[in-house]
Amino acid sequence: MRNDGELDAIDRKLIALLEGNARASATALARDAGLSRTAIQDRIARLERDGIILGYTVRLADRPKPPAMRALLSLRIDARPCTIVLDRVRDWPEVLACYSLAGPVDAVLLAQTEDAGSLSRLVDRLSIVPGVGAVETAPILAESVRSQ
Repeated sequence: MRNDGELDAIDRKLIALLEGNARASATALARDAGLSRTAIQDRIARLERDGIILGYTVRLADRPKPPAMRALLSLRIDARPCTIVLDRVRDWPEVLACYSLAGPVDAVLLAQTEDAGSLSRLVDRLSIVPGVGAVETAPILAESVRSQ
């Protein structure tokens, strides 16, 4: 640094190197700046002392979204034909697949939501669809698919 308080070319280069990687070792910075390790350490200490470098930071990656919650929703449908009800819900964004069945359950929906609260709200919405008699929820704990 020059005596008048301005940054010289080496200080500017050192700052640029630190902005690129604040965790770079003094040895690596010295190599890239063309100075000794001791000279780099002295410059960094002076830049910190003079308030040019105020600190170092960490950049975090975006937090991963929690895994989506999947569930099988068994529907007992009071209206006939069942397709009247299924046509109302098959295009809901949470519904991944819709299966019409024979037996005590009329249909099963494969649903995916963000979390348990979203799943609960989906079940509430399904329960008030005209023709839906009952909804049973079975959250999927693990998935194992046989490869073909």
